[in-house]
Amino acid sequence: MPAPGFLVRIACGLAALTTLSPAAVAGTFTISPLRVDLSGNAGTAALTVRNEDATAVVVQAEGLAWLQDGGEDGLTPTRDLLVSPAVFTLAPGGSQLVRVALRRPVDPVRELAYRLVMQEVPQAARADFTGLQVSLRLSVPVFVTPSAPAEPELTWSATRTATGALELEAHNGGAAHARIHRFALKHVPTDAPVAAQPALAYVLPGATRRWTFDNTRESRRDASVRAQSSANGPYRLEGTTDRGAFATELVLSAD
Repeated sequence: MPAPGFLVRIACGLAALTTLSPAAVAGTFTISPLRVDLSGNAGTAALTVRNEDATAVVVQAEGLAWLQDGGEDGLTPTRDLLVSPAVFTLAPGGSQLVRVALRRPVDPVRELAYRLVMQEVPQAARADFTGLQVSLRLSVPVFVTPSAPAEPELTWSATRTATGALELEAHNGGAAHARIHRFALKHVPTDAPVAAQPALAYVLPGATRRWTFDNTRESRRDASVRAQSSANGPYRLEGTTDRGAFATELVLSAD
């Protein structure tokens, strides 16, 4: 289970690509819980946002529709969620209760997915400030349970591209999201690792998630392993989700 709150120290936008220096300025706030679950019987929820910094911070909260298209995550504006307050100021060490309410009926058969985004509103810097001012952005998943029972149904496939990169796909044919904790792909004859993904990932209902691994250097270094197994495998994929451990065999196809 995740911790009830976590410390956010990640820069958003362009600043996220920049290594923060001692001259960089950013607020720090926490939020709990780390996800919101709504349903026809529980159409509202509350989260606590706390300022861990010594200065006040202004935060803007917004609910966005969460889509996965072409193997990538996307967020779009929506009126399905009511978030209150939408803008608030956190005093040093202070906290704010943020309420989320569903403004539409639940879907009869498929889970709905949204993201609650907390964005720090940049404040005017001092006249003598010459460093980097960083705005923080925090995104929390919001799931709406359908009327009918819903479960995820993951199917996996793998492709070797013309450049030698390995592409794995997970398609969710079920009516609820899948939460993947980790996975690893290994050669069946030797149990040698081919690719691994330790980071948490979601696959929404009806969506496909892709991971690309450039393992050409591994292929050259471990030529003996590739000689013992055909170019197309077989391979064994092992991992864990919220539903427990899974394992399946895959044969690679050419791109």
